Amino acid sequence: MLEDLLKGAEKSRLILVTDETECPGRHLLLNWIHNLGNRCDKIILICFERHTDFFTNWLPVNLQNKIIAIDYRSSNLGRDTDAILDKAISMTSQVGETVAVVIDSLSLHITLKSAAGTCHLLHKLASGSSVAQVVALLHRDVHDRSTCSLIEHIASSVIDIVSSTRFKYTCCIRHCRSTGKVYKSREYFVTDDNFHIENFGSASPGDSSTSQKQVSKVCIFVTFRI
Repeated sequence: MLEDLLKGAEKSRLILVTDETECPGRHLLLNWIHNLGNRCDKIILICFERHTDFFTNWLPVNLQNKIIAIDYRSSNLGRDTDAILDKAISMTSQVGETVAVVIDSLSLHITLKSAAGTCHLLHKLASGSSVAQVVALLHRDVHDRSTCSLIEHIASSVIDIVSSTRFKYTCCIRHCRSTGKVYKSREYFVTDDNFHIENFGSASPGDSSTSQKQVSKVCIFVTFRI
């Protein structure tokens, strides 16, 4: 499922990638931008955290030319995250071509504004007639579970990065087709030294995240002490 979503074989208007400190999601985001560049005329890249160069310099030159970057640090809109997302919404109608929107990440906007307001703006972005896909990163260890659930609820696809080693990442995927059928899977992807994905596969249930293992150890210790 992950490979089909990444390459556009499986359609999804709004994709949410969630990560945490020990399981970073930006390497998947890099590959998503690359694939979107192969099937969209333009990509609006909204950077609230990393500088836009982090993403554009990783891409081949022909795809760099498709990027319309909005950098939170250098935007003439100041530090108003609402204004930046509103600008992206207006740009989708002005481009006049097939456009994708990538956001790194939603966490700052949610922290400064609200989860409900973020959902509203995401819905407006994904509903644009020229918008092929919106892909957004969310740091789930920054927010409480109810906040994450609210954002996940409006996404047609949710990809949770749950564990990572040096080059291998395991993720849990929930994808809802337009028919209403929901697919769930646990998969992995492997990158090379430059973070290009070179392999996909199904992950076994035994592949658990570092944080899950730590929680299990703590629970065992507490139970024993009691």
